Amino acid sequence: MGFYADWRNARRRRRRAAEYLERVLQDSGPDSALWVSSIGGGERAASELLYLRRALALIVAERDALDDRTASDVAHCLAPVIAREAQDNAETSRRWVDRWREYTAALAVRGSAESPSARLARVLLRETGIETTNADALATTTAMVQSARVQANEALRAAFGVASLPDDVRPSAMHG
Repeated sequence: MGFYADWRNARRRRRRAAEYLERVLQDSGPDSALWVSSIGGGERAASELLYLRRALALIVAERDALDDRTASDVAHCLAPVIAREAQDNAETSRRWVDRWREYTAALAVRGSAESPSARLARVLLRETGIETTNADALATTTAMVQSARVQANEALRAAFGVASLPDDVRPSAMHG
């Protein structure tokens, strides 16, 4: 494939990544933030839900994308957003990096009886200031996290398509 074709494909991937991020980062509505606030999350609930959606966007792109380059494309589209926020408030950038580490660490836990969504829900709750939760609050937050992941997966399929490769073919081996 020539230089021009590679350039066009890279542009197409970036455009799809931007479309995907736009869908995933849309505000999930005030209901989620109000609910997290009502159980003790306070005013940090909305920003923490945004960090969760960003983390899920990257996680879903990394784990479920057709092309191995998708997560990188999504991260490159997200970087200017974080940079703009950091210009306004340097603390925002640091908090995002901290949250990203926490969410990925929660997913890396092996041998836990808790589902990945429940572990992500615990991070969300802890970062909003809720250290201890009852089973109902954790279940509701876990359902919110799972719903956000499903929405991210749907947005990924809408932006990049549905996988239909043989098991022995790497997604990056297919050019599109």
